[in-house]
Amino acid sequence: MNWHRIGSVMLRTRLAEFFCLGILLLVAAYFRWNGLAWDDGYLFHPDERQIILVVSALGFPASLSEFFSPLSPLNPKFFAYGSFPIYLLRALAPFAPPTNVIGPWADDELARWVIFGRSLSGLFDLGTIALTYALARKMFETRTALIAAACVAVTVLHIQLSHFYAVDTLLTFFTVATMYSAFRIAQKTIASDNRQTTRIWKILCGISFGLALATKITALPLVFPILYALMHAANAPPWKFSRARILEIWRAVRAPLLQICVGALAIFVLTQPYALLDWYAFGRDVLREAFVARGWLDYPYTRQFAGTLPFVYQVTQGAIWGMGLPLGLFAWGGGALFVAQWWKTRAWRDAFLLSFALLYFILIGLQYTKYLRYLLPLLPFLYIMAACAWMRVLAKQRVLLFIVTSSVLACSFLYALAFSQIYAHEHPWLTASRWLYENVAVGKTLLVEEWDDALPTLIRFGQNERRASDYTQIQFPIFDDDTDAKRADLVRALERADVVILASQRGYAGIGKSPARYPLMNRYYKKLFDGELGFEPIFTARNDPQLVGVTIRDDPFASLSFDVSRVNALLPRAASVDFGFADESFSVYDHPQPIVFEKARALSADEMDALLRE
Repeated sequence: MNWHRIGSVMLRTRLAEFFCLGILLLVAAYFRWNGLAWDDGYLFHPDERQIILVVSALGFPASLSEFFSPLSPLNPKFFAYGSFPIYLLRALAPFAPPTNVIGPWADDELARWVIFGRSLSGLFDLGTIALTYALARKMFETRTALIAAACVAVTVLHIQLSHFYAVDTLLTFFTVATMYSAFRIAQKTIASDNRQTTRIWKILCGISFGLALATKITALPLVFPILYALMHAANAPPWKFSRARILEIWRAVRAPLLQICVGALAIFVLTQPYALLDWYAFGRDVLREAFVARGWLDYPYTRQFAGTLPFVYQVTQGAIWGMGLPLGLFAWGGGALFVAQWWKTRAWRDAFLLSFALLYFILIGLQYTKYLRYLLPLLPFLYIMAACAWMRVLAKQRVLLFIVTSSVLACSFLYALAFSQIYAHEHPWLTASRWLYENVAVGKTLLVEEWDDALPTLIRFGQNERRASDYTQIQFPIFDDDTDAKRADLVRALERADVVILASQRGYAGIGKSPARYPLMNRYYKKLFDGELGFEPIFTARNDPQLVGVTIRDDPFASLSFDVSRVNALLPRAASVDFGFADESFSVYDHPQPIVFEKARALSADEMDALLRE
């Protein structure tokens, strides 16, 4: 046997693999780092804005006793998300390069931090691609690994969330890192010749699990694949609902499980110390977020999910918008096939993947709040499952497999390319603000909506600034309960207003899903769009994904029963495709559609009151 020739072939194969992976990472880097200053430093993403403001407020304690106090300036006092992303950005902020982006701030400090944070977000997502490849290659084979990594590289949801410095890309990276470490543990037995290697992977597993928890506490389900990996490594008996079997399994895994959990807890405390030092605030915030996610606490920003179907909403929205239909069908269909294949074979590798993916999908699928970003930690595993399942089904039809995968990835690449164009154009809220300053006289009265960004925002025209204070602004509480008093307040506001501004779909789309709860506001929006209240639409702006002259549009009016043609008539005519309603969190942050109405005829208070009573 010619070992030299075999080794040479293997080397060339590995080099080809790394070349393909390198190309994928270069393409992914372009998509993730293109247009990071997409909002010109205005921080239009609410979660990102909150994180940056918390980072800017941090300081160093004057003494050790102050460090251990809940009043410490190092305490973020914000635990809706973990503290690790906050401390990471604060520690690296001095390295943020200068920028000519200022936004509405006095200097460029916050803009420098947010753009640097977004570059970090993209870097973590590139790490997720590499780890997805590594995990899939260890578990299955090279082609599966490259297909799964390519899917992550061109997924629009990954690209979009890499343009925000929130927690999603970091959480996904540490989730995949934890799963990779756990699988490496599962591959080992407790034989003497590899105990040292197993110990290293246990340490790495504890570190990545702890950092995942310190990024977002929703990483807790990772304890189940860790437990499964330890059961496999220790040759523990199969699971059975009996006291004797459970005790037997526990004795087999308790020592390494405790080691990993203690390590994770140590990392968690080190990177989020005020979870313990300010335990009351931590517990309050975590419980509040858990109650909001399940619909037990009612906030205006979650009412958009009224009437949405569990699982169906996440699957359809993820397939259409987060991934794009070809990739969405490939991923969800392949995931379902993978579950069916596991049910037949009960292979331990398949079971290991499902011990996280299936549990996590069930947990987010049953939640009341269904933000698309919740899918992100699931997608790398879904792609591994789908690639593996389709490889098995089409194992004897390699040409068909190549056609399917290459077609899916090509379509996804074009969708990603189209989506990235929104970061090459001005944000619609800035476009609308410029238009308002140029076309609405100073001193006019503007009616804007609470729970949405108030337009116009500060705009610099050369050496001069224009601010919202140039106008009289009425902020109307659209999400308050519909009452006679609210109707009277709305009539007074409309009577005073010269211009009505709807910054996004947050109001009319969310309220439109609850006609029984908001009969007054639904009548108001219908008659506003119809022109019955005396206001005419005079401006709107969009910044949709587009490629070679074709625009991909979502429809923010899809859940509404009234005519919006007068608003759409203001848009430039272009070849477009419309895939229907997109989740608010997908469209509102980086490509919303603001609408401006101007009073064309003044109605009396009695006339408006009569119209709103109908």
